[in-house]
Amino acid sequence: MATLTYREAARTVRRSAFTIKRWRRSGMPMSWEQRDGQRVRVVEEDVLFATLRDRLDAWPSHQYRLRRLRAAAAAERADQ
Repeated sequence: MATLTYREAARTVRRSAFTIKRWRRSGMPMSWEQRDGQRVRVVEEDVLFATLRDRLDAWPSHQYRLRRLRAAAAAERADQ
């Protein structure tokens, strides 16, 4: 399992480092790791993606996009 720092996690999910810090404050589990002689806070990659999925599920514009895609797929199946 890969662990990512704030910056690496932000780059991976295309969000800001501040957003990752906000997710940590709201309950995303993170731990400490020793890198290059310094302690840094890290998050496991699968935990990061699970948190992102949870956030997207609660995001209204993402839900609208999903409904639109599902409706287009259903219309395409009906035309065949």
